[in-house]
Amino acid sequence: MTIKRQYSLPNCTLILEGVGDDSGFSAARPPISVIVNAECHLTGFEKPLTGGREFLDSLVNAVSQYAQECLSGIHHPMDSHGKHGVVQLHRIDEDSHRLTVLPHEGHADGAVRSVEPLKLEIKTVQLFDLVEAVDQLCADTQTLPDLTLNLAPLSRRHVVSQEPITKRAVPAALGISSLAVAAGLLFLVPVPQVRRPEPAAQGSATQESPIASSAASTSSAAGASPPETTAANVVPSPVESTAVSPSPETSPLSEASPSPEASAIASESPSPEASSSPEASSTTVAITDPSQLSSLKQQLRSKLDEAWKTRPSFDEELVYRVSVGQNGDILGYRYTNETAVQYVNQTPLPDLLYNPTEATSQEPTADFRVVFTPGGAVEVSPWYGTPESPNP
Repeated sequence: MTIKRQYSLPNCTLILEGVGDDSGFSAARPPISVIVNAECHLTGFEKPLTGGREFLDSLVNAVSQYAQECLSGIHHPMDSHGKHGVVQLHRIDEDSHRLTVLPHEGHADGAVRSVEPLKLEIKTVQLFDLVEAVDQLCADTQTLPDLTLNLAPLSRRHVVSQEPITKRAVPAALGISSLAVAAGLLFLVPVPQVRRPEPAAQGSATQESPIASSAASTSSAAGASPPETTAANVVPSPVESTAVSPSPETSPLSEASPSPEASAIASESPSPEASSSPEASSTTVAITDPSQLSSLKQQLRSKLDEAWKTRPSFDEELVYRVSVGQNGDILGYRYTNETAVQYVNQTPLPDLLYNPTEATSQEPTADFRVVFTPGGAVEVSPWYGTPESPNP
């Protein structure tokens, strides 16, 4: 039993012929599940546009996409498969549009009706009626329930800046001019002269005779004010240790040994191991609850699967370390291999990145290991592994 549906507008009529399942024949308006033939009649043209399911799907997608372009003024790229459909729409001028139908198979007999592409020049009024007919078809639940429109916002890289090129070139010109002026001023600065240290002067300054050491010790014992004790002057150099080695004749030189107070000052100097690591100084709290980590993992996986529509062109896996907030927002990501840096624009991470505010930057976060495979799959796992559940 063939079922026929018609969507009529003043300048466009869309007629569908198909068959339905046996369960819907008893209804007053049985549903159509399979399309046998589709016809699009436009006023001013004798022959209608005909085809099968491929023609109908391409007509619906092309009309909806072109209508979005006309309303937003932003050109839409090709579909996710990198090719155009059977039906194409292009703008000629403000009131004229070119509708092109490429040769295709999909009729009831499986034959190609035309060899050359069919090109029609339609007006804006006809285009609006065609859009209305397609909207009525998509809203009809009794005709092709599986027919849906995959509408999604465009990525930011497809949006063209509305500022004129002259206005955008002014900051670059000012920057280049400032760099040129700074470079010219640097050429006027004289080159500093480098002097090598004199070995003789350094050797005479570091060596100390026993007689001079004895005289200095005697003067300090007579009441001269001692030098300020620091960690730098209590540690004797190897030359001084050899020159003033203790002996019965030079007993006053024993005062040059470091005192307990100086040793305490030297021990209080900070060591390299005492400095805090970057991770220890961070104030961000990590999420460790296993149930919350599992929920955030599912949210991140679903969000990446829905947003990744680009066919991969890389041969190696792209690995990222992604930080997620309590509500599932992506607060940041890091690259873990060179391939991830090169092909980051083919992933949905730049579009899904959320700029945190002062309040959200202090909330607990969870890190995940996200892998984009060349086969088009997304793998998500906790960065530090799955924590063990606490014993009840």
